[in-house]
Amino acid sequence: MKKLYPVSVVLLICIILYSFINISRSAGNNDSSARDVVLQFITYNGYGNNLYIDNVSTGIQGDNDVTVTSFLNIPYDTVYSVLQSGSDTVTPIVTISNLGRNATTDTVKVFFEIEPGGYSDSAKVLAMLTGETRQIEFEPFIYTIGTGYYLKSYTTYNLDSNNVNDTLRQYSISLPGYQRKVLYEEFSSNSSFACYNNNLYMNAFFARNIENVNGIVYHMGILGLDSFYIQNPVQNTARSNYYYISAVPNTFADGKIFVNTPYGDSTNLYIPYQTRLNTGTPVNISVTETNVTDDSVTALIDINVLSAMPGNNYVLKINAVQAFYRSDSVGTNGESRFYNIFRAVYPDTNGIQISPQPGNYQYQYTYYKEPYWVDSLIFTTVFIQNNNNREVMNSAKSRNIIPDIIPVRKASADGKVDLLNIKYDYSGINNNRNSGFIDTNETRLNVELFESYFPPLGWKVLNQDGFITFQQYTGANGPSVGGSKSVIMRFYDYNIPGQRDTMYSKSYRNLTIFDTLRFDRAYAQYNSLGTNIDSLTVNISTDGGITFPIEAFRRGGFQLSTAPITSSFFIPQDNTQWRTYEFSLNGTVSVNSYGENIPFKFTLNQNYPNPFNPSTVISYDLPVSGNVSVTIYDILGKEIKNLVNEFQNPGSYNVTFNAGGLSSGVYFYRLNTEGFTEIKRMVLLK
Repeated sequence: MKKLYPVSVVLLICIILYSFINISRSAGNNDSSARDVVLQFITYNGYGNNLYIDNVSTGIQGDNDVTVTSFLNIPYDTVYSVLQSGSDTVTPIVTISNLGRNATTDTVKVFFEIEPGGYSDSAKVLAMLTGETRQIEFEPFIYTIGTGYYLKSYTTYNLDSNNVNDTLRQYSISLPGYQRKVLYEEFSSNSSFACYNNNLYMNAFFARNIENVNGIVYHMGILGLDSFYIQNPVQNTARSNYYYISAVPNTFADGKIFVNTPYGDSTNLYIPYQTRLNTGTPVNISVTETNVTDDSVTALIDINVLSAMPGNNYVLKINAVQAFYRSDSVGTNGESRFYNIFRAVYPDTNGIQISPQPGNYQYQYTYYKEPYWVDSLIFTTVFIQNNNNREVMNSAKSRNIIPDIIPVRKASADGKVDLLNIKYDYSGINNNRNSGFIDTNETRLNVELFESYFPPLGWKVLNQDGFITFQQYTGANGPSVGGSKSVIMRFYDYNIPGQRDTMYSKSYRNLTIFDTLRFDRAYAQYNSLGTNIDSLTVNISTDGGITFPIEAFRRGGFQLSTAPITSSFFIPQDNTQWRTYEFSLNGTVSVNSYGENIPFKFTLNQNYPNPFNPSTVISYDLPVSGNVSVTIYDILGKEIKNLVNEFQNPGSYNVTFNAGGLSSGVYFYRLNTEGFTEIKRMVLLK
């Protein structure tokens, strides 16, 4: 017998991907509708110094405009908890920003609501300067693992001239999961002095966090002879090719986060660690060893998938790792102590394909020891990796071996790594584009502050080589709007010159010829020799992101610079090291008239009559054009009929639903368009 689910659960599943920010277009531009505009930020890597981008905005700035700009600590869409069941607590935090030209002269009220659960809280904010951003913390909310929630936060300000952008909405669900063990994979060489300086700190990090961190160090033999590389050149090389390694040292945390050098800066090691440790995972893994003989080890691996993992390209990799090796004659860079040495991977470099579906899975594998391994120091490390985006879902080791770690001396570690002069073919690489649905902000002024999760909802990143790309940076903020974060392209560490990376904005709908593109940037050249030249190009699409024929910005090297030349890792120190760029959209978008009576917000009205028999009328308002669907569901969440499924221009619409042939009862109708979804209840009474 099939299991029947309540309609509330089914409908939540139907719209789980529709996280949205329901902000509609200001009535001020009702007479001039325009095309969908998408921004394309393209960087060219010259292995120079860092570029920062912040406060990307489109539209017209009003005199008084205070709005909620982000849910700061609640991710959109689906995440995994570190708990398998029950409940957890979150203290909601939002950011509000004064986007207007004037400072506030009256109290701003901020509200936060969550459904289901009936959560509601509010706060008052006194004077805000123009461009100022505040963090607002609300009362804790206890949420149930596995339940989806609709978040709504909005502001009220008596003098606000742009009320249509005052509300921020989001859908979030935290599915059952586990706390992970974080895998650090380092690529090193005992002929690299940069590795020697940095490994002193990496080794200490491994020792201090041995309970929660699993480490594997692969050795590269390009810079000179490396005995560990020579003992297994094929598999060491295969793993470095997987990550497109062209310099040492390089480290990835869970295959997902590139660990910055120098490792002597503890934040470079610990921020990725804390980020991944606090990110739940849907799969647990453990490994034990049996039948350990003089020449072989049998590993028993237990995998428990609690919640289905997205996609179907997950592999299990079984690794033999040696905890420690000491020799004064192995390294040519001064290293004599080596830790977490990669010895071999089984059954081969491709790993074992595993199921992403919930369930318990057991694997057994026997591998044979090589004569040059130190038997007593060999242990088994296993991990599950998503080959689609290289994320390590979880990892485990058979035992903890704690060798003596020499005290860390002060090392003069240069931030620049040692290049290996390797050329890779990047054709056929997974582009790793964010597949989230486009969020449409329809306001007089659209601003992305990059203060919340990255990439923001609707934004996408194209990472051609799977290495360094656009990421969020904490500690540098552009001058246009307050905050603490921005987007960084770490050219300083990007040791594959010639690579291009692309960041796409969400679709800004109905921008007009009166609107303006703005963004803040900060950049410093690495040297004045005419080498290490990085560049940034910004293109504009007026067809929703299909083509990008309009070039709004193109600068590189000195022309891109906003700060003095520095050979150190560039971080803008103050607003003088930023520049704000403006580009008028006049001439880039065409004007289309849809009449003067355009609704100023999305609305799904209650059907009339209700109750009804056999027909009823469903009406709704669209402030912008887009693909629209109106669908009828029964009490079990089964789709009964699709009334509308077409592209519609801004306006008010009516559609008739004839329920002839249906039984009396409760039915639901859903309006769905880009950036807005709403469901209402109706009753058929015969």
